[in-house]
Amino acid sequence: MFAIPVTPLPATGGRDWDALARAFRGKPILELGQSWIESPEPLLSRGQVRVGISGMSLAVFATLRDRDVFNPVEHFNVPAFPHGDVIEIFLQPEGQESYYEFHITPGGALLQLRWPEPMRSLPVDWSAPPDPLRPYKISRWRIRAQARLSRQGWYVHAEIPLRRIFEAGAPWSGSRMRANFTRYDYTRGRLKPVLSATAPLREPDFHRIADWHTLELRFR
Repeated sequence: MFAIPVTPLPATGGRDWDALARAFRGKPILELGQSWIESPEPLLSRGQVRVGISGMSLAVFATLRDRDVFNPVEHFNVPAFPHGDVIEIFLQPEGQESYYEFHITPGGALLQLRWPEPMRSLPVDWSAPPDPLRPYKISRWRIRAQARLSRQGWYVHAEIPLRRIFEAGAPWSGSRMRANFTRYDYTRGRLKPVLSATAPLREPDFHRIADWHTLELRFR
């Protein structure tokens, strides 16, 4: 199976957005699309994700076109995807059954989840109050994430500690992981969001691990 090489980022010389954009130049580009339908929805906005390595973290930089950027959720580990724009990061080390899911809003609010096995096989009752996701939330640690609005939409930068993701031991150069980067793009006045994903999904189900990309970590 073809693996996308993920290599170290150059030193940014700072943490401002221009420096981050320069650091990610030349890194693999993953385009957000709707592979599960023949023709994309008319309201699909362009988006792309670049990936690299920063120290012992997976670094992600997303550029998202958006006509109407909003999400009212501001608090940590509150599900924001039913309420407004969200980008999601899914990661599963090769050979590991559990996988991780991270949500980031335009305001920088986070939702962090660990699924011990495929989510569709787990008892998640969305109608059960008060919090059906509580058993799967990660609260003891947080990824580093920030978002910034632009004239055309918004940007996201995130760093996910690989030692937290690789549960059997620290990854090495050549370690592989499955990954998918997805998006809920809402427009006020429209009931449903436009969904998109970088992985070639055969159905609009972001948890179809078999369809995800394979990333190969190269630390040097």
